[in-house]
Amino acid sequence: MFKIPAIFFLISFFIYPQSDSINFHSPGNKKLFADYLFCEGDYLRAVGEYKAIRDVIKNDTVDYKIILCYSYLNIPELLNNARMNENFNKKSPFKYDIEYAFVKNDFINSSLIFYKNYTVDSVSFPVNSIYYRSFIKLRMCSYLFYDRIPIPQKDFLLPFDDFEKEKISSFYDWIKAPPYKSTAIAGILSAVVPGSGKMYVGEWGDGVTAFIVTGLLAFLAYDNFRAGHNTRAWIFTGLGAFFYAGNIYGSVASAQIFNARIDFEFEEGLNLFLQQKNYFMPEYDFCN
Repeated sequence: MFKIPAIFFLISFFIYPQSDSINFHSPGNKKLFADYLFCEGDYLRAVGEYKAIRDVIKNDTVDYKIILCYSYLNIPELLNNARMNENFNKKSPFKYDIEYAFVKNDFINSSLIFYKNYTVDSVSFPVNSIYYRSFIKLRMCSYLFYDRIPIPQKDFLLPFDDFEKEKISSFYDWIKAPPYKSTAIAGILSAVVPGSGKMYVGEWGDGVTAFIVTGLLAFLAYDNFRAGHNTRAWIFTGLGAFFYAGNIYGSVASAQIFNARIDFEFEEGLNLFLQQKNYFMPEYDFCN
């Protein structure tokens, strides 16, 4: 609903540049321009325009849009500064939205600190409100960044909507039984059958190569000992032992890398899910 007036405002600026009857810098026109920037996603300039008129136009929506701009810019320091330096109307219809924006900011800053410090008693959202439920969802998701989940899956999934439960359940299952590869098993397998530890972590090409090269060096050492070529035999024995030991070490390292990649993919997937859900923040459509 803001795009059309803002566009007319911009057009009129170029059609009547010399007009004294139109004050393009009036608070009302600046708000139209700020609304246009907001709806176009130019949040940095929009927040500057909103703050310029905030003391003139006493508007709860303007206050909330300032917070939304900071939130959409995804710069936690800006929201922290706003929390410290801005005064918001405690009777505003958006007071819980603003408070939730700060809660969201704390979660983004550090989900582990959020996990440790935020409790049900630390927020003032009305019980059974959309804000309270969103906070509980965020609280549950903070457990997923930790190394354990202290509540049963049934209770963990309770606050989530049906269409969210399948995805959240997969994250929960991952925490309870992460698909890691054992470094000990990888090393033992490669010690018993060279290359099998690499195959265990999914590196089949390296595993087959290690098996062939180690086997070839062992055969050459044996064949030269049998033929009485002791010098060459000891050279091949040394190379074979070096390659055998390196294969064991490499299998252990591959398992460690595999597990680190699994951790990275899990955290990236969880962060993407939360970003897509906008951290369960209640939203308003100010642009239609």
